[in-house]
Amino acid sequence: MPITPQKCENIYTPFFELYPVDFDVSQKSGCEYLITQLINLTQPPLDDSLSFVWTLFNDFDTTFFDFTDENPDIFLHEVGNYHVKLTITNKNGDTDSLTQYNIISIDKMPQINFTYSPENALFAEFFGEVEFINLTDPELEKDTSVIWYWDMGDNVINSTDWSPVHLFSSWGDYYTTFHLKTKNGCNVAMTKTVIIEDELFFPKILYKNNRNSTSIFAVTNLNTKLSENDPDEFRTNYLFVYNEKGEIKYEQKNYDTYKKNDIVVEGIYVLNANSLVEGIYYYSFYYKGKNKMVHYNGEFRVN
Repeated sequence: MPITPQKCENIYTPFFELYPVDFDVSQKSGCEYLITQLINLTQPPLDDSLSFVWTLFNDFDTTFFDFTDENPDIFLHEVGNYHVKLTITNKNGDTDSLTQYNIISIDKMPQINFTYSPENALFAEFFGEVEFINLTDPELEKDTSVIWYWDMGDNVINSTDWSPVHLFSSWGDYYTTFHLKTKNGCNVAMTKTVIIEDELFFPKILYKNNRNSTSIFAVTNLNTKLSENDPDEFRTNYLFVYNEKGEIKYEQKNYDTYKKNDIVVEGIYVLNANSLVEGIYYYSFYYKGKNKMVHYNGEFRVN
């Protein structure tokens, strides 16, 4: 019996049914001045015969960008929600597109500020206590999606008090920073310098031929941090040392060897007992602190 030939149909599946348009965004949320990338995910790996058109627009159909790169980098500086449309055309002229709405969200950079009191304090007067007043929008404190904390500058982190009162344990320059971050990744920080000074104390006895700190003229609580750009020349000091005959045996501008928390820190300038003969000496010390100008006179013995 003869075989009847069967009719074969050529079944064609459209390109984009096999490879639907797909894409993603590297960073979907952030703050003003956000840099992100539009990432083509359409498969299979695409060749040069395919063309791309990316359109970025908002709720008012305002078009911000049209790109023809496969994976363009974009820069956004206006607050709001953005929609992205990707249109792909293959070598046969077939075209398909995908639109993802509200795929990018940009927040406004929050404005933060704070003040504190006292700005410059003597440790003996306030015992290191400083009150911080947060001037940032209080609605940000109420927003549970917002993360904030204080770095007090003395290895203490405070994420409990919006306007903390902090006790610094000793004198010094403390760089206190308030940090705040929104849910969309807006990171802001502000740093201010809290200055706490203390009364100065001077050694009574220095011992010759000692290799430890008792042979060094160290000024207790002396802050030696100077700023070359300070027109008021705060923390400038002058040290004069006289013998019993009134002869100057040592003089130095900005003497920088000091003692803090019973630890002697040797600076560039060090007066050592080994450079003096035994006897009584008198010192005169001028110091221009942030809080007041002081002048100390006293004596010490070299044994």
